[in-house]
Formats: sequence, C-alpha cells, structure tokens
Amino acid sequence: MPCPLQRIFPHPQRLRVAGAVFLGACCALTACVGGSAGKSGPRAPLPPLTPTTSAITGSGLSLDFRPMGVVPSDGVTLPVLSPDGRHIAVQTGTAPELATALARPGQRAPLGSRVAMYRLDPRALVRLGETDGGLLLGRNADNAGFLVESVRPDGARWIGRVDWNTHETEWLVQDGRVNAFGALGSGGTLAYSSRGITDRCFDLVVRKDGTAHRLSSNDTRSYVMPCLNSDASRVFAISLRDGILELASADPTSEQTLVQSVVRAFVTDRGDDELALFMNSAQGVRDGVDGRDWILYHRAAGSLARWNDADGLRVEAGGVLAMARVDESRNAVLVGGKVRVRPASGVLPTSGSDLGTVVIEQLGVPRALGLVENQPALLIFVPEPTGVRLLMARILGS
Repeated sequence: MPCPLQRIFPHPQRLRVAGAVFLGACCALTACVGGSAGKSGPRAPLPPLTPTTSAITGSGLSLDFRPMGVVPSDGVTLPVLSPDGRHIAVQTGTAPELATALARPGQRAPLGSRVAMYRLDPRALVRLGETDGGLLLGRNADNAGFLVESVRPDGARWIGRVDWNTHETEWLVQDGRVNAFGALGSGGTLAYSSRGITDRCFDLVVRKDGTAHRLSSNDTRSYVMPCLNSDASRVFAISLRDGILELASADPTSEQTLVQSVVRAFVTDRGDDELALFMNSAQGVRDGVDGRDWILYHRAAGSLARWNDADGLRVEAGGVLAMARVDESRNAVLVGGKVRVRPASGVLPTSGSDLGTVVIEQLGVPRALGLVENQPALLIFVPEPTGVRLLMARILGS
C-alpha cells in the first residue's frame, strides 16, 4: 500500500530522496525550482515586513503573524534550526544524490551544494554568509554551530560543526571511515553511524568528552539515523537487517551498557535505508526528540508516532505529518493539509474541528521557538517557488 504522504505529494523525482519528502514534495506542488548554486558574499538583511495581529474566529486564539522572508533552498532539504531558535542553516544549490544523502557506496561530494546561514531576530532575518561548495547540511545544530558532512576523495566521510559566528568548521570526526547521520545531544554528546569504506553496514557510535562507545553492526545489522533523548541518557537509531526495520534504543553510558541494554521494536519487514530517512524527514533531530520520546513518521499508521523503550509506540491522533511543541499543553501540527494548534492530549478527533485551530490554510512544517517577547511562538517553513518562506506566529494571551 503506498504511503499516505506519497498520495499527498505525488512527485516521484522528489520523493526518491526520502529526506526531501516534506520540503521537496511540497515544493513540487508549488513548482519549486530551488536556489541558485552560485556562491555570493553576505547580503543585506532581508526587509522586515509589518507584523499583523489577527484573531481566529470562534477559537479564542489570537496570533501575531510576522513574515520573515524567503530563503533560497535546494528544493528538497528542510532548514536546520538551532535549539534556541536564533539561527537557521539552509542547503542551497544542487540537491545531493540519493547515494550521497544515504552515505552509500558510490557517494560523491555534492560540489554544487552550499549551506547558507541566517540569524533569526524577532522582527528580521539576517543573512550571515555561506559555506564553500561540497558540504552536506547535517541533521541538527546546537547554539554554537550546525553540523555538516564532507565526502572525502578517498571515499571516507567526515562530520564537522560550522560556527554560527565565525563560520569556521571544527571537524568532530575525521578518520578513514564513512561517518554519517551525525546528531548532537545535551552535554556535547555526539551520536553517528560509522562504517568502513568498503563495508555496507553501519556501527552506532556515541561520543562524549573524547570517549567513543561503539555498538558494532557485526556485518549483519546496520544502525542509521541516530539521535539522543533530551538528557542523552538513551540513544535511538533505526536498525536494518535483511529488510527488517526496527526502532532501537540503548544506554550510551559505556560500551558495555550500549551493547547490553539494546531494546528493539519491530516496524516492518520491508524496510531499507531510504525508508529510514523518510521516517525521520519531517521532524528532524531538533523537533524529533521530546523528553524521553523519539518522534518519527510511521508509514503503516499514516501519522507521526512517539516511541521510547519503556512506553512503547504511541501514534499521534489524526494523521499528523509534522509537529512542534508550542508549550506544555499545546502542539502545532501539520494535519489535513493545514498548520493547526491543538491540545497536546493525544485524544482521537471525532470531527474535523477537533483537528485543531487553523493557523495557516496551507502546507507548512512547524518548528518550536519557545518564548518570543514573552509569548509562545512557532516558526513555519512554507514552500515557495524560490525556496522556503519563513513565517513566525506568536500566540497571544491564554
């Protein structure tokens, strides 16, 4: 049975890169052509637009909308937002090939790809600069910088972090192996997948304070798309073996605990690395971790689902395609082709109105911003023909 997202976003060329499904396929619906591959120096700040305040009729929800402008993109990769919501990194130019996106044998450096950096202020978006060509935008960032990955001439792959302010790259993992899918966690913890250049299966590696713990693939099971829960006490990854795709979780305190504490949950016997990337594409790492939970798209359920090793799998109600926490009691969700705010209760909707209060009546991917000028806020990525439009929405009052 085809995935519900494939029915919503019917563009095979975009969907062949699973991680692009939300931005790339939404852009396909709006004839998105991506950004320019040419490199240029820092530009002047994008002109801020006059914020508007409007009340959603009958909802009791009042929103302050602040259009932040359009950022060029490669047409398939979602921007990466820092945890504090102050910086954004966007992949521009030519989108990486599938083999490169998935770090498969045959990967090539995406020479036509660059990463642009922006500072997000409450009333303006400021372009900070752009990296040299050939880097892949990583899966998340911290408040110091954002992750990038570099395919080396010998077939190896490095993981680095680009400083938001100096734009200099610190190489966190640089050896003769293929190191991919890096994810930063609290306390400077880094989780990533690693394999030999000629191997096909990835080990799971968790590194903190210069010490690395490894869960070996044993040449039979591959661990991809790792991330850490909010306090880095558990590491998550997707486990692939002979078509069987499972969710895996382990205690990364030591190599012994990493090996002995693994818990797995079966998802499908028709899985591969492309499905693994697809499942993580909407939430990413930043909004894919909520306390103890890992949030990712569950194809059979047709919705996002939460999982941890203690509470198991819990499907989000109503066919949610993307989600961000607004505050302790409310979530922003992409559901029914619209971005909405609704209670974080998980109760199944009984009617269309129970899907939530509509924020924008179009496709968009919400991201949490925390408090902006003392009000809970979210940032929405909206596909546009020239890239991605950024819309900030503050929720006013109770």
